[in-house]
Amino acid sequence: MNLRECYEEEDLFPKIFTGYEERDYGILFYNTENKDSFDSNHAVIYRDRIQDLQKTLKDIADFYKTKGSRPIIYQSMSDDNWFDEIKDELAKAGFRSWIEDQEYMLQTEENRIIPNPEITVKKISEWSDGIENVFIEAEEPWEIPVAKKTLDRPKAWMFAACLNEKVIGLLYGHISERACRVDYLLVSKKHRKTGAGRALFYTYVEWCRQNGIGNVYIWPDGDTPKRIYEEGGYRIVEVRKAGRAVLDR
Repeated sequence: MNLRECYEEEDLFPKIFTGYEERDYGILFYNTENKDSFDSNHAVIYRDRIQDLQKTLKDIADFYKTKGSRPIIYQSMSDDNWFDEIKDELAKAGFRSWIEDQEYMLQTEENRIIPNPEITVKKISEWSDGIENVFIEAEEPWEIPVAKKTLDRPKAWMFAACLNEKVIGLLYGHISERACRVDYLLVSKKHRKTGAGRALFYTYVEWCRQNGIGNVYIWPDGDTPKRIYEEGGYRIVEVRKAGRAVLDR
């Protein structure tokens, strides 16, 4: 798999669920009705497209201020560690910046997950109150409109884990012309450590295998998902230095 396609997908995937405006220097994602979602409200900028960095930063700050949102900027994933190089310029414009390790995982081994037989997993095509309740019980309500809009996409997919017929966990994502991306793994706080996450990922890995979906990548958001993905046969093949910045003033 071409990892550059993964980087491009990381830059562009919010297009499927939020508004955006394109500029010469990048993309401005926004959703004034869901300001708590960082994925829905940030700019992505590209190193090789910028002529005047301070002018670009001012344009971004002004744009989000008119939307009533705090200006947040992500460097393009193709520009590894760039924000560390320009941290002084970002600070000059009032942005606090930092670097995060973003790990990319591909499947290199067999799926070794043994799912809890008490957990049933089914593929979902329509939204329901039971699905929405998982986000509420996980205390992440800002993800509801994101997941709803994603599920409307023709090539989106969602799996639901159920215990005694109650939906307790979700795994969802989408397929683009570049890659198949896991967008989120979520389990109700009331039902963690039941094996729901493992059952969901086991089913997803087998679904990809049975349907010949090969352009699959994952980046783990935390140690627990990483352990689950590793049991599913995925291994870290690259770590990128992802730059983030937020306006402090």
